[in-house]
Amino acid sequence: MASSENVSRAQPVWTLRGWLSSHRNFQRLQQVIIFMIMVVGAVAMIAPFEWMLATSFSRSANVAMPRIPTFWPADPSSFNYKVAITNLPMVRYYLNSFIVTVASTLGYLFFSSLTGYAFAKGRFVGKSVLFIILLTTLMIPFEIRMIPMYLLMRQLNLNDTYAALILPFISGGFGTFLMRQYMSAIPDELIDAARVDGASELTIYTRIVLPLCGPPLAALTVLSALWRWNDTLWPLLVISDRNLFTVTFGLAMASRSQGIYTGVALATSAIAILPIMILYLFLQRYIIRGIMLTGLKG
Repeated sequence: MASSENVSRAQPVWTLRGWLSSHRNFQRLQQVIIFMIMVVGAVAMIAPFEWMLATSFSRSANVAMPRIPTFWPADPSSFNYKVAITNLPMVRYYLNSFIVTVASTLGYLFFSSLTGYAFAKGRFVGKSVLFIILLTTLMIPFEIRMIPMYLLMRQLNLNDTYAALILPFISGGFGTFLMRQYMSAIPDELIDAARVDGASELTIYTRIVLPLCGPPLAALTVLSALWRWNDTLWPLLVISDRNLFTVTFGLAMASRSQGIYTGVALATSAIAILPIMILYLFLQRYIIRGIMLTGLKG
């Protein structure tokens, strides 16, 4: 009797081991686990945004926040958005953010791709050493660099101008590194053939290399736009003219001076992040592809 009971108890274990011993079953189990982890991560990322949108449409949120977060407003209303648009010069804020974001992003793309091309396909003495020095700048936090940058802007009399918001960010080590890694995967034979045919380096860069760099350029476009659109620390240092306030900086200053009404604050936050969300939805495929392919060749 005891032996039969032991066999019956051990049978499920051996059955599970036998099921897992199948390679196909093991792969299915891995896929299920990965899928569950991704679902949990997606919910953790999406839930706060959904709660923000739901609360931004609730007029009563300005009086008292619900103790338990709700994902659908009990009193749907566009009141908070009307208050945000009426009380703040949102058109001016959006225009300033658009000018700063577009100008700095275009400059960032141009100088990052140009410098990346020089490091990837250029032939000059000390290229490796200069590239290592460039990579070390990635380890210097912005908080350490911002004071010298501020002093430089003040000496150039650029404070309270668009130039102060744009010029410090038209180049960077990360963009150069990303473009260099991607361009390194472009065959050298293609570049050498163009040089033999008499093409200048500028022609090779504009007509051969850049058309092949769509994915990393798209990734840098979204990343640079995200950094500049959401920046509040640097405008706080160099901008005091209200006519030059960007969206995020203007909303931050308004909430500081007028007090915080939760519903209105979340409505303004939704208005501020809307352009970046739309940009990401259009370019997400190229962003993922560009970041993945930059690691193919060192």
